[in-house]
Amino acid sequence: MLQYPRDPVFAKSPCSPGAVNAFCCALGTLFPRVFVNVLLTWAAYVLVIDIGIRTLGGFGRVVVVLFGAGIYVLSVSSYFLIVRYAGIGPSRSAAPGGDEDSPEVDLEAGRVALLPQGVMAKENGQQRYCSKCKCWKPDRTHHCSTCGTCVLRMDHHCPWFSSCIGYDNHKYFILFLIYVVVFCLVSFFASGIVLLDWIDRSEYLDTYISLNWVFLFIVSIIFAVAVGIFLCYQLYLLFANKTTIEAMETQRYKSSVASSSYRYSQPPSSESVGNVFDLGWRENFRQVMGDNPWTWFLPVRTSKGNGTTFPTNAKVLNAIRRQAQQEAQMLSSLQGFLDRGASSSAVGRPSNVVIANEEDEYTGRVSVEFRPSERRRDD
Repeated sequence: MLQYPRDPVFAKSPCSPGAVNAFCCALGTLFPRVFVNVLLTWAAYVLVIDIGIRTLGGFGRVVVVLFGAGIYVLSVSSYFLIVRYAGIGPSRSAAPGGDEDSPEVDLEAGRVALLPQGVMAKENGQQRYCSKCKCWKPDRTHHCSTCGTCVLRMDHHCPWFSSCIGYDNHKYFILFLIYVVVFCLVSFFASGIVLLDWIDRSEYLDTYISLNWVFLFIVSIIFAVAVGIFLCYQLYLLFANKTTIEAMETQRYKSSVASSSYRYSQPPSSESVGNVFDLGWRENFRQVMGDNPWTWFLPVRTSKGNGTTFPTNAKVLNAIRRQAQQEAQMLSSLQGFLDRGASSSAVGRPSNVVIANEEDEYTGRVSVEFRPSERRRDD
């Protein structure tokens, strides 16, 4: 049977499912970005041109024009910086504390990576590893299924930017929220003043009101309230040195005791011992915004660190160590008791416990499980 080669034109048809899916993804990514910037530009036009230059006069005109134009420029700049530095993962740099000449080989074949040093672990106590990105995950790094990559110190995926908020753009995100709230408040009061003046002068008898003023008045107060509430929550997390993910999920910490050995207390986590990254509200603020007060509210890069390692709270670290020591001492005491019981059983006396040792194939640590044994009855 003759087979004709496929026409490359039809092989890559623009109506193929892959092309349609790519188009929908591109549209979903571009639409919120275009919408936000068009809305900001329209609001700036109404505030600066329509109200500031054409309607107001004197000192009010100068304040509205300069302040409105300045906040607009800062808002747009921070928006583009958020998108520009979004979704940067740990693969961009070597893992902290590693030696590039002697990488550790992962237990699964075919994976070679530098094992990072950190305080966070998976739920089972093992090192955090991303099977999709094929890399070790440093502390506070999470994989975004929407962006398809791991993000350093990931806070959340924001649909209004079609990007992830993480270590590299967190400051710009906070500043953008502040700029938008201030811009909305200025727009609300400026449009409210001209509307009240239009009503007081009874200009509605001779002229029509500008719909731009009305829409700006309504839209600005809605966004001021909505974004303002979200800003307050983000500032709370900023001063507590938490991300949105860390606030919603319990974070597991590493311990010298195997995870399966915790029978009588909880493994160390943010819920049991506290936030290990909490350095006090002042230092927490500086971790993201920087040390220089003159650059706190400017869209320039001043965040501390490299996004892979973070300073920790000494008290919380000591609490983790104390908890591990107590658990190890308890296990050691019980192990001695069981050893004595086992030796007694060997000479004919009954034992009421059975020792079940399990060695972890990844860490080599041994966990002990205690369960009652059945007594033998003499017939």
